[in-house]
Amino acid sequence: MGVIGALSEVTSASEDALRLLLSVLAGYPLAVVHRTFFYNKSAQIQQIFFILVGLSIWYFNCGTAVIHPILSIFGAWIITNYMRGTDASVYAAHGLFLGHLLFGYWHHETDTYDITWTTPFCIMTLRFIGLVMDIYDGAQKPESLKPDQKLTAITDKPSLMEIAAFGLFFQGTLVGPQFTLSKFRSFVNGDWLDSEGKPPKSAFMPSIGRFLAGCTYMVLHQWGQFWIPDKWFNSDAFYGLSFFWRWSWVTLWFRLTMYKYCAMWLITEGASILSGLGHNGKDKEGNDKWDGVRDLHIIKWETGHDYNSVVESFNCGTNTFAKNHIHRRLRWLNNKLASHVVTLSYLAIWHGYHLGYFLLFGVELGCVQAQNQLYALIKRTPGWSEAIAQPIARPFIWLFGKIVISYSMGFAFLMFGLIKTKYWIGPVKSLYFIGFFIYFVFWPILHIVLLRVLPRHPKRPEEAAKTTVETKKEL
Repeated sequence: MGVIGALSEVTSASEDALRLLLSVLAGYPLAVVHRTFFYNKSAQIQQIFFILVGLSIWYFNCGTAVIHPILSIFGAWIITNYMRGTDASVYAAHGLFLGHLLFGYWHHETDTYDITWTTPFCIMTLRFIGLVMDIYDGAQKPESLKPDQKLTAITDKPSLMEIAAFGLFFQGTLVGPQFTLSKFRSFVNGDWLDSEGKPPKSAFMPSIGRFLAGCTYMVLHQWGQFWIPDKWFNSDAFYGLSFFWRWSWVTLWFRLTMYKYCAMWLITEGASILSGLGHNGKDKEGNDKWDGVRDLHIIKWETGHDYNSVVESFNCGTNTFAKNHIHRRLRWLNNKLASHVVTLSYLAIWHGYHLGYFLLFGVELGCVQAQNQLYALIKRTPGWSEAIAQPIARPFIWLFGKIVISYSMGFAFLMFGLIKTKYWIGPVKSLYFIGFFIYFVFWPILHIVLLRVLPRHPKRPEEAAKTTVETKKEL
C-alpha cells in the first residue's frame, strides 16, 4: 500500500480526492519556488517551469489521461494561429473543447461525483474557449468592441509554449481559478512586482487569511458529511419528518455541501495570491489589492439576502466567463430573458448530462426572474420603496430574503448534489416539488394579480426614456 492509500484509510477519503487536495495544497510551496527563483526570469523560462509542473500535477492526478490536456493545447494553438478572428474559430473551439469534455462525461459517468480527468479538464475547457474568443475580439476593429471585450482582447498570436503554460499553470489547472490570457501575461511580465522589481511582501497576510478560511470551510464540510450523509435523504428517518423539517435539513445540507467548493476556491486563491497571480493593482491609498482571481466573497456569500448577491459571491471566475463570453455576446437577441436562458443552458451542458443540472439552473432562472419582477413592483408602487427603506424594516427584509434564498437554493441543489434522478426524485417528491410550484405556478399568477391591483407611480416622459436607455444598456 502506498502513501496515498494509507492516508486514504486514515482519513476515510478516496485516493482521488486526496491526490486533488495535495495538488491544490502544493500550490503554496510551488508559489514560493516561483517567487524565489523564477519571478524575474524571461517569459520563456517561466513558461517552461509552468508546463513541467502542470504536466506533473496532471500525471499525479490522472496518469496517462494527461494526453487530454496535451491534445487540447495543440488544438488551441492551431485554432488561435490558423483560424484567428473568424467565426469558424469560435465554433471550432466549442466543438473541440466542449465536445471533448462531453465525450469524457459520457464515458466516465457514474452515480457519484468521481474525480477523473474530466474534473480539471472542465476548467481547461472554459479557459481555452475564452482564449479563442478573446483572440477573435483582438482581430476585430477596436471601435466595434464593447468595454468588457477591450479589456481581454488579444491582438497577437500566442505561441504554443505560451498556450501550454496558460492551460497548465499550477494555480489554476485543477480547480480554477479562471483567468484570461491578458491577466496571465500581466503576471508573467511582472506587473505585480513592487517598485524594486521584487515580489511584494504584502501578499503574505491575504494569502494566509484565504488559506485559513479555506481550511475552516473544509472542516465544516467534512463534519457535515458525517452528520448529514447524502444517503440519509432516501431513508425512512428523513421521510418520517414533517415537511418543514425535511426542507430545513435539506437547506442545512446544501450549505454544508457547498463548503467543499468554498474550501477549494479559497485555498487556491491563497496560493494564487502568494504567487502573484492574484494581484489586482492598488487601491486609493496605494496599497496592493489581492482580489484579482477571487472566486468567493465570504461576507456576501454568508450574509447576502437576494439572488444577485448570491450569484455574485461564489464561483466568480466561471460567472465572469459566462457573463462576458456568453451572456453579453447574445445582445443580438435583444431579449435579456432569452440571453439568460441560453447562458444557464450553456452552464448546465458544461456541467454534464444529468437532468438535475438542467433543473437546478431552471429553478435559478425562475428565482432570478421572480426577484426582478418583485423589485419592479416595489419600484412602481407608491410608498413601497419608502417603507422598506426605513431602518426598522431592514432587519426583517434581510431575514425574509435570507430565508427565501436559502430554502429555495437548498431545494434546487437537491437535484444537483444527489446527481442521479433515482436518488433525488424521492426527496424532491417529499417536498411536493415546492420550488417548481412557487416559481413557476404560484408567483406568476400572484405577479399578474399584483400588476392589476397595485397602484403605480405616474411615469413622466423623461423617466420613460431613461428606463428604455437603461434596458438597452443591460442587454
